[in-house]
Amino acid sequence: MTGSISSDGAVHVSLDLWHPNCWEIRTTERFDVGFLGYGIYTTGERVTTLFTLYADDQTTMDPAVEFIADAPQVYEVSEIDPTYRNATVPVPGNAMRDLLVDHDGRTQIANALMSRGFVCAEPIDIRDGREYWTLVTNHDYETVQAKLDEVRAEHDAEINVRKITDSDWQSAASALPTDRLTRRQLEVFRLARKHGYYQWPKETAASELADELDISTSTLHEHLHKVEAKLLGQTEPRR
Repeated sequence: MTGSISSDGAVHVSLDLWHPNCWEIRTTERFDVGFLGYGIYTTGERVTTLFTLYADDQTTMDPAVEFIADAPQVYEVSEIDPTYRNATVPVPGNAMRDLLVDHDGRTQIANALMSRGFVCAEPIDIRDGREYWTLVTNHDYETVQAKLDEVRAEHDAEINVRKITDSDWQSAASALPTDRLTRRQLEVFRLARKHGYYQWPKETAASELADELDISTSTLHEHLHKVEAKLLGQTEPRR
C-alpha cells in the first residue's frame, strides 16, 4: 500500500501554554532565564531533552542550573560544549549553556501533543512562566481545537492559541511571525496597530499608547523596538 500526497497542505499552529508540575516553567518563574528545547528522546516514562538555557549573564544561570538539578522530576543534568550548535538558530540573551537533561516525562506536555498528531516546527521556547510552541499538523482547524481541548483536560493546562494558519498563507510575504513575541509584546504591538501607530501619518502618539497601557513612553518604545527587531529577524536590542 502506498501513501498519497494531500493538496490541502499542513496547518501551522502557534501556542503559548502553562501546565502544573513542570520544572522548566517553574525555573523561568523563579529565575530570569529561558530555555530552548531542541530534541526529545523517550524511553517509557523517562525522557532526555536537549536544552539551551539563556540569560543576560552567566551568573544568573548558576543558581538556575542548581535548581534544575535539584528538581524532583530531574534525574541527571549534563553540560554540553556549545561549539556544535547550528549558528542559524538564534538564541535570546547574552549568555547561554547547553544542557542534556534526563527527567520524568510524565510531568511534560510534549507526549500529549505529539501523540495527537502535532509535530514541532521550531525549538520550544520556555520563558516568563510559559511555554511557546510552533507546531505543524495535517489536522483541519476544527480537529486542532478538539485535540487541544483534550490536552487541556488531560494536563489541566492553560493553552492560548496565538495563530492557526494554512501553510500557503503562512509562507506569504505579508505574514508577520507574531508567534515570536512575548504576551506583553504582542499586547503592545496589537494596540499600536489598532490605533494606527504604524500608519503614515501616525494616527496616535506614543505617549497616548503609553497612557493607555499605564507605562512610561520610554518603556513603550523599548517594547516596540524589541517587537520590530523580532519581526524583522534581527537581534533584539539590548539594554
